[in-house]
Amino acid sequence: MDTSIARGVLKSGRSIIVPFVLPLRDNSDVLQCEKLLRVVPGRRVVLLCNWGGKQVIAKLFFQPLQVRRHIKRELSGIEALTKAGIATARLLYSGFAKDESTGVLLFEYIQPSVDIARLWGYEYSYENRIESLRQVVIALAGLHNKGLLQSDLHFKNFLLKDKNAYCIDGSTIKYVNKNGPANVSDSLQNLALLFCLLASLESDLVKDLFAVYSDARGWERAGADLDKLWRYIELRQKQRIRLKSKKIFRDTSEFICKKSFGCLFVCRRADYTEAMSAFLDDPDKMLNGRDAHLLKRGNTSTVARIKTDELDFVIKRYNIKNCLHGLRKSLMESRASKSWRNAHLLLISGILTPKPIAFLERRFGPFRGRAYFICEYAEGQRADSFFKDGDSNEKLPVAKQVTGIFKKLHFSMISHGDMKASNIIIHGRGPVLLDLDAMRIHSSQRGFASAHRKDISRFLRNWVDAPDVSKLFIKLIEGQRQ
Repeated sequence: MDTSIARGVLKSGRSIIVPFVLPLRDNSDVLQCEKLLRVVPGRRVVLLCNWGGKQVIAKLFFQPLQVRRHIKRELSGIEALTKAGIATARLLYSGFAKDESTGVLLFEYIQPSVDIARLWGYEYSYENRIESLRQVVIALAGLHNKGLLQSDLHFKNFLLKDKNAYCIDGSTIKYVNKNGPANVSDSLQNLALLFCLLASLESDLVKDLFAVYSDARGWERAGADLDKLWRYIELRQKQRIRLKSKKIFRDTSEFICKKSFGCLFVCRRADYTEAMSAFLDDPDKMLNGRDAHLLKRGNTSTVARIKTDELDFVIKRYNIKNCLHGLRKSLMESRASKSWRNAHLLLISGILTPKPIAFLERRFGPFRGRAYFICEYAEGQRADSFFKDGDSNEKLPVAKQVTGIFKKLHFSMISHGDMKASNIIIHGRGPVLLDLDAMRIHSSQRGFASAHRKDISRFLRNWVDAPDVSKLFIKLIEGQRQ
């Protein structure tokens, strides 16, 4: 029975059905698997389970030839964390399921705790988010003091309980020095990985968190080390952008990707409901229906908000003007695909843009036809009307946020290509950037500098009939260059 259960879980890919029961090889209490937390198809799953009357976290490993190696790596990391005095989940069981090909590790379920990836969401206060980061930075400094690095650094590898950060993935813990602390270069590169995860790379925030880290390491606060950290952040950020650019077009835990002779689409897994699936089968039906509120109708694109009981998003359809236009576009990357990629790159760079939900291309084999980009609807006021008609007391702080977009674009060497004020929405969380199909990420500093100047020039042309607003933006932009 247990063999069929393990085989069934293995063959289920991402569609594992819980609950199920998994007997263990040593005839101890069976593992009652209740909730799926993470899955890497064909390789491993992480589940919330009941074992002997208590809740535990279970990691199941499925590759028969590699199970022992994976378990050994996990156990080595947990042992290193424990020896270093770093808070981590206690190991409760190490063994196999009855089929002897499925490895099983059971850990204590740390409760009550907060997933730091969730804590960094906008529903929590800025103060709570910064305090959580301080605890993660202190935990990372503790690792580095013991000669350890975390090779796969992301917020989901940390939990916060009683204002202490717990490291919860032993497989990512590596020694770089068993006889002393990690050196400055290795430490700063690892710290740069953490800072790249932030939605904002404001210099004051990085400086403050680096001071927390330096104190935890017992370092003097050296400006040269902070400069070196910024260089590593820039390098790591470019690496993250390259990796993300590939990942968003694949079937992963975050995205569903389906490709056939007639179409290609990618959709966020969390948004891929029955209603969304039906919409993607025939987007024009709803775009032309009574649930569509038209925002723009042009030769090159049609934009509408779709709002039903189950759906609420904006769809942008890129039109084919004529046969010659269609033939030329059929061999090029679609503008929907560009918008999908660019939206993710902006979010990685800490620039607000409506959350990308999906994109769809109609195809005839390798030839592309009509394409669609779907994203969240951005509530708010257009920047042109806000600065011309809005409250004068609110203009300065919002203008600083808007010019902050240029600073972040400059850091990531991204040009927008169409910086009309109507492409910026003033939202409670900050300015939101729209219309991304002309956006580019540059590899050449010279090419980027030219494109960046054009972006600024186009943006300032928005205010030719509002001289006070123009002077405000010119002053703020020039201040960034100093």
